[in-house]
Amino acid sequence: MDDAARFRALFEVTFAPVRRYVHHRGVPPGRADDVVAETFLVAWRRLADVPADDPLPWLLAVARNAARNELRGRRRYEGLLGRVPVALPTPPPADPPDHDLADVRAALDALDEADRELLLLVAWDDLTPAQAARVLGCTPGTARVRLHRARRRFAAALGKRSGADGQIPDERHPDKELDRGRI
Repeated sequence: MDDAARFRALFEVTFAPVRRYVHHRGVPPGRADDVVAETFLVAWRRLADVPADDPLPWLLAVARNAARNELRGRRRYEGLLGRVPVALPTPPPADPPDHDLADVRAALDALDEADRELLLLVAWDDLTPAQAARVLGCTPGTARVRLHRARRRFAAALGKRSGADGQIPDERHPDKELDRGRI
């Protein structure tokens, strides 16, 4: 009989008693099946060590050790929770000054996804352009150029929204006038 067939036969004969044993040893119900699975994982890895004539006591010893490890780990986790200070939630970022929040949201919504993401990473998530570049998967120089352009487009969208006259051309379109020499 090959290892897979031997393990399958072992599992079919001993699963119910091992599961019953673990469930009656104080392991929380949500973790008991994990302990049973760990028991059979050990049995699979050490299949040569499992006695062929009476495997149940060997499996119950493994299950006992796995259950004790689970309970020990739970006690350590609960003890750690008692020692670690609870982090207070941080307040949301302050509303942008001099503008209605609805105008800011509308101006952000007017931008394309790439501009909006870059602006939010830098302005609201407080990342540097170099850190934002790592998030976006581009070079820091590229992020700085994109940020400069995104800020200009955002200012133009915000100006349109709040009624200001200073329109800034969209730099992505070659048919618009742009001094490309100064970026």
